[in-house]
Amino acid sequence: MTTLSRTRRLTTLAGASILVASATVFGALPAYAAPGGAAGPASEKASYAALGDSYAAGVGGGDPLDACLTSPNGYAADLADDPSRSSHASLRGCVGATVDVVTATQLGGLDLRTKLVTLTVGANDLGLEAVTAACLAGTIEQCLAAVQAAQANLGPLGADLGAALAAIRATAPKATVVVTGYPLLLDPAIPQAPIVNGGIAALNQVIASAVAAAGDGFVYVDVVPAFLGHGIGSADPWLIAPPALTAFHPNAAGYAAYATAIRTVIG
Repeated sequence: MTTLSRTRRLTTLAGASILVASATVFGALPAYAAPGGAAGPASEKASYAALGDSYAAGVGGGDPLDACLTSPNGYAADLADDPSRSSHASLRGCVGATVDVVTATQLGGLDLRTKLVTLTVGANDLGLEAVTAACLAGTIEQCLAAVQAAQANLGPLGADLGAALAAIRATAPKATVVVTGYPLLLDPAIPQAPIVNGGIAALNQVIASAVAAAGDGFVYVDVVPAFLGHGIGSADPWLIAPPALTAFHPNAAGYAAYATAIRTVIG
């Protein structure tokens, strides 16, 4: 299939299934499921805790284990399998989680014994499901309007994320806190790619800036380079295309790339 054919097919599929896809982009479901990851509840003491949204839970990796859609093939489960973390790991990422939800529900059990925290969060705070829905099924004008609406939330997101990182540090004062960004979703050949990917790049910049301001012990991991050539519409996508219910999330190969990128900073 040619790139143009893949692009046309993606746009057609998106238009036919946008009501389903828009409810699931970045894990934005109508209701938030209480955390209780595969390796134990959020109140359990943990030397490694994985916090965040559907990306942190591993949505798209397959074989969901609980109401949060935690996948044994997600990056958090992959890292938890490392011998140094396997006995005291707690996977708390949950579909639909925002920054405030992470702070309110996922920090229980973190303490002086917690050595590593990973965090992926922020997309739900911007309503990026509306952006992707508008950009794949609507007009360019609708796409731009949705992006502008999301960008209006970037300032509040930066402040909220800074507060969340401070709360993590207060709860787990000895932990290395690794915060990831998001991959650019669309292959450059797709007409909407510059707008959608530009919005994600802006989100990543806010996340990176908040991590830099948090100081020592906080590390930002940029996953964009790892996903180059693997966006939706590419010949070898690591992100799931609509109409799948897990659309716009990484597949197992994408989560393996996340885990590899994180290991470069934690060893």
